[in-house]
Amino acid sequence: MTEPDSPEQQAAADSSQRRSLQALRDRTDELELIISSLTIFALFSLPGWLFENFANSYTHLSVALIAGSNMGIAIITGLCYVLGSCFVLHLLVRAYWVGLIGLRTVFPQGINWSRTPGIGPLTRERYRRSLPDLEQSIDRSDRMASSLFAVISLITLAVLWIAVLLVLVLGTAGQIGARFGMTNRFIFNAAITLVVIVTGLPAMIWLLDAVLGARWPGLQRRTSFQFIIRQLHRCAGWIYPQRLILPVQLTLQSNTRPRMFPVLLFLGAVAIVVIGNFRIAGWTSFTLSGEFRYLGDEALRQHFRSAHYENLRTDKDKFSAWPMIPAFEQSGTMVPLFLPYQPLRDNLLLEQLCAQAPNVPGSADCLKLLWRVRLNDRVIELNSFRPAERGDLRLRGLIGLVPLSGLAPGMQELVVTWNPAGFAENQPVDDRYQNLNSDFHIPFAFSPGYEMALAEEVPVASQAASQAD
Repeated sequence: MTEPDSPEQQAAADSSQRRSLQALRDRTDELELIISSLTIFALFSLPGWLFENFANSYTHLSVALIAGSNMGIAIITGLCYVLGSCFVLHLLVRAYWVGLIGLRTVFPQGINWSRTPGIGPLTRERYRRSLPDLEQSIDRSDRMASSLFAVISLITLAVLWIAVLLVLVLGTAGQIGARFGMTNRFIFNAAITLVVIVTGLPAMIWLLDAVLGARWPGLQRRTSFQFIIRQLHRCAGWIYPQRLILPVQLTLQSNTRPRMFPVLLFLGAVAIVVIGNFRIAGWTSFTLSGEFRYLGDEALRQHFRSAHYENLRTDKDKFSAWPMIPAFEQSGTMVPLFLPYQPLRDNLLLEQLCAQAPNVPGSADCLKLLWRVRLNDRVIELNSFRPAERGDLRLRGLIGLVPLSGLAPGMQELVVTWNPAGFAENQPVDDRYQNLNSDFHIPFAFSPGYEMALAEEVPVASQAASQAD
């Protein structure tokens, strides 16, 4: 049987452990600086790379993937910007801390109050009472930097875990909702339910245990009350990893501002969501400014939009699988027209159209039922349109030629209607369709060139030759 250690031995062991931790602590300061410096660049670069890849594959994704990806990218984007800002602040605090250590090494006596010209005796006395010395400033900046670094890891673990849950839940809800024609409703209800559970479980535990249990101690001794608290904790353990998050959270909370810390943590989570959605809106919208009130989106809906011209498309237009022509200016006898096929938008409708038209030879021919094309007031038949794959646009669809013969030079307009027949009984097959059909207006400048003039001269020459014979 071993004898217990004497107080002297215990004190020596504690002192040795503190020295070991302090030596390890000195090394972690360097690691913090290295991690902050390297991570800042990665965090501010990741959102752009992530969004670019999402835009490139957007028209290929299913309902479940888009529902989960939209929320996941918004949260990850907000997380990157918030954490990047925290790492910048951490780097500044650590740099300040390094400077203070250098000052203490060079000037160990600190401020020499006898050599402070320009400061009066009253001001000097006030500063001596209120200003911290170098040792206190070093300790405070070190504490702030370490706490900030721990908060960064805490926010990262918590938000990433919630993001994974949201992606899984919203993706599943979107997949189920699409089968019942209520995709948006299922996604919205699933998101609200998950948010209520994530925020409601900790609030319920706090209300029952910290408020009611503390006010009426008799409740704590009841078996039913203990059972409810255990079950709530068990459910909370499924929602977020308590063993990873709570040690950091409770250590920071109990050693800083116990009441303010949860509020700031909640505001940080809200800031991540708000910043992420704001940045996504900036990527996908022409502008977030409200100053374009005289020429807004509604005013441009039937006019020139860059998404309709292949040579003018931008990254924002990758989300718009709209009909396209090569360029705004046309000078030939024909203009190529590409009608994109987007599974997310077209599959549900094609299932109806192909079932209603059993005489259509093949599945690709069903795509022609999706569209109606008019050049000015003339209807263009789609019989000559063929299936096509555009690797440059990462799209598939129909491609054909629209004849321009007989047109006068000037502005012309192609009007392409998606789902010209509308939905059966005027009821969309899914609640993600806001309109029964959509018109895409594609204006273009027609200026006949040498090719058009040559094409018109050939019939005249042939007619003259036949008359001579």
